[in-house]
Amino acid sequence: MTFPIASYSSFGEDRLILKYLAGRPGGFYVDVGAHQPVDYSNTYALYLAGWRGIAIDPDPEAIAAFRQVRPRDSTQQLAIGTLPGRVTLHLFNDRSMNTIDPVSFARFRSNSRKRHLGDIEVERRTLASVLAQSVPASTEVGFMNIDCEGADLDVLRSNDWARFHPFLLAVEDLDLDLERVTESPIFRFLRPLGYRLVSHLHYTSIYRLS
Repeated sequence: MTFPIASYSSFGEDRLILKYLAGRPGGFYVDVGAHQPVDYSNTYALYLAGWRGIAIDPDPEAIAAFRQVRPRDSTQQLAIGTLPGRVTLHLFNDRSMNTIDPVSFARFRSNSRKRHLGDIEVERRTLASVLAQSVPASTEVGFMNIDCEGADLDVLRSNDWARFHPFLLAVEDLDLDLERVTESPIFRFLRPLGYRLVSHLHYTSIYRLS
């Protein structure tokens, strides 16, 4: 199998992801906070290499783009977290900043370069419930990407790790300091699940099963 040379990720994450997943052709991924089907995507290079999966994002524009550009993927217009129900999604002119997290919303809104466009109400479900319904029977999730603008740890906590335990995981971690890795709540959550931190690129931490 020949992998594409270009990088579609924000900071080249997909090049490392392809390296760690070499020898696993045609696998299945879960992309939570998928945002865009091509630009800034950690899963598009995998898609080009024959993978398919589930794209989850609360922004209806993001989901419409995925349905048009990546027809092999299934899509879910949802927020993900531990408390199911209706939540407010704050929309920005830079749609990568869309968030349901109130702390992130306050920080983004104070940035003069970011313009708040308004809010919409969206459904929030646990990741465990979505995957139980959407992952095909006997299918192993080989890679999971989580980029949810401040809600990333809550997304992790909402998964059923006994059932959906991907070999490789990329997650946005704004709190990770390379000199004090063990102080990161995301690192502390994932380490007992058998994950080892193998790379950190700007805001994205990449974990692999030990």
